[in-house]
Amino acid sequence: MDTRKLMSISALAILVLALGSALAMWSETLRINATVETGEVDVKWSEWWCSDEGPDPQGEGYSNEEGKDVASCNVEVEAYDDEGDAIKLLVTIGNAYPGYAVDVHLVVDNIGTIPVKLYEYRIDIEEDVPLIVYLVIPEYTQIEPGDSGTYVLHIEVLQEAEENAEYGFEVTLVFAQWNEVIRP
Repeated sequence: MDTRKLMSISALAILVLALGSALAMWSETLRINATVETGEVDVKWSEWWCSDEGPDPQGEGYSNEEGKDVASCNVEVEAYDDEGDAIKLLVTIGNAYPGYAVDVHLVVDNIGTIPVKLYEYRIDIEEDVPLIVYLVIPEYTQIEPGDSGTYVLHIEVLQEAEENAEYGFEVTLVFAQWNEVIRP
């Protein structure tokens, strides 16, 4: 036999053996089915109260030594979301006068499944309104699911307030998932 034929037959034999081994190889396949369920950011107002629960509280430089209870502060729900959660409150201050200063305590509940932080807040008030209005924010604004945080809205009537006048403003608090907010 000639060497070329011998090599061709040998190569053919090796090819058949290799192909036979490949076809006889055992195998097992692994697969993954995955489901990703997202959580929910959901907050609501749960409690609220005014610091005016007796003699009228006064701003700096004013005094109510007599213990007069002239003005009033009331908080009630103005709007609910589709699930019946309080999402907008109405603060009504009646019979106020210069020097009257009240703190409205507002409790925010995290009823979602994701920790939240205060992302931003706005106080929309016209420049010439004779009120001091500011929000006291807790040092740590993160609220875990099932927990709450308390904010305080300070409202003070200035000397420039007119008699029998009505002044308004709006406060908006926006909460977001904790890892989107830079501040504590």
